[in-house]
Amino acid sequence: MDTLCSGAAPDRLPDLVREDLMDVDRLRVIWAQHRQGQPRDARGAARRELTRNRVRELGGGPALEELVASTAEDGMSGRAVTAAYVAELAERALALPADDPTRSPDRPLDSEHALRLARAASAPVHPVVRAAYTFAECSAVLDELDATAAEQESLRTEAGDRPWVLPWVLASLVLRRADFPPLLPDGLAVPPCGGRDPEERLAALVRHFAKLVTRTLREELSWSSESAPPTRSPESPLAAVTRRRVLDYVRSRREPVALILRALDPGARALVHSGGSEDPFPESQAAATAARTVLTPDATHWWTALELVVGEASLSLCVVVQEIGRPRTGVLAVSTDARLTTPDGVRDALGMSGTDSVTVMPTDCVDDRWPQVRDLVDEAVSRAMNELTRV
Repeated sequence: MDTLCSGAAPDRLPDLVREDLMDVDRLRVIWAQHRQGQPRDARGAARRELTRNRVRELGGGPALEELVASTAEDGMSGRAVTAAYVAELAERALALPADDPTRSPDRPLDSEHALRLARAASAPVHPVVRAAYTFAECSAVLDELDATAAEQESLRTEAGDRPWVLPWVLASLVLRRADFPPLLPDGLAVPPCGGRDPEERLAALVRHFAKLVTRTLREELSWSSESAPPTRSPESPLAAVTRRRVLDYVRSRREPVALILRALDPGARALVHSGGSEDPFPESQAAATAARTVLTPDATHWWTALELVVGEASLSLCVVVQEIGRPRTGVLAVSTDARLTTPDGVRDALGMSGTDSVTVMPTDCVDDRWPQVRDLVDEAVSRAMNELTRV
């Protein structure tokens, strides 16, 4: 990653970024209220399981899992980020196995660099901004050290293609100290590194981190203890309007997509149908695809499927509107998933991260989030068509 923060002031951010941070704060208030009804042990176990799954998705083992989990515990909210502790974390990262999917520093941090990162982790700004700023500063420090080492050795290794682990760990620690859920790396959500100037790059990184934090808040809101059995409540007006608008919009995309496919294959078909958690045919491919996106077990959800068939290949794209939390929190998530079926088998067709989902707050009206939902559907349709036409 390029040096993101040289000359960038983390307290000067565009209005659009501030709106993202306000959304994070609103969701965090709901998260804080919801977790009061959860046993602390159960919450800790669920968080450890989420950490384990995310590390395994990256291809990491027990050593990386332990390092990431060490900054995720509830007790970390009172841990001071000193230069000595930064240096300790860097040494633990340095000790990770050579075949780890993440990248570790080639040598211990010196006192000057450790102090620089400790100061970044204490910047008097919003916790999400502080986490992004710390991530950027740590990436810059490691890139500087890496460049120096490469100069001295006149070579670079394949490790340069892997993401640094220490910036993720420090950013997660910053969030935990502010009583936010920990930040977990996402192999499909690569931090942005472009931009014309440092402040523009930092703003893009903050927006990215806001999405990561929002995803984690949603995931933790979805946890429920066994003492909270699933209940069926009347559909909220916001959920009803959101799912109907999604259905209408997917229907509006069917004919343009069908025209493109028929140009490739006159026998191509494009169909739209819908269902949900009360679907009498839960074994359908669309229902199975939608079920993969549901965060809260047995949560009420509705899906709209765009089924595309070209020759021997078929693709099922689902847009899912789901309720988050048990008991119901009023938060909705709109997400997408798709499966491509060919004579060679079945595989994922979108490659989209959970950060791409849209969160609908209980105080929203549907128009507040509709531009984001529409863009999500358009992006999913575009990716699905790209995969299908390449078969």
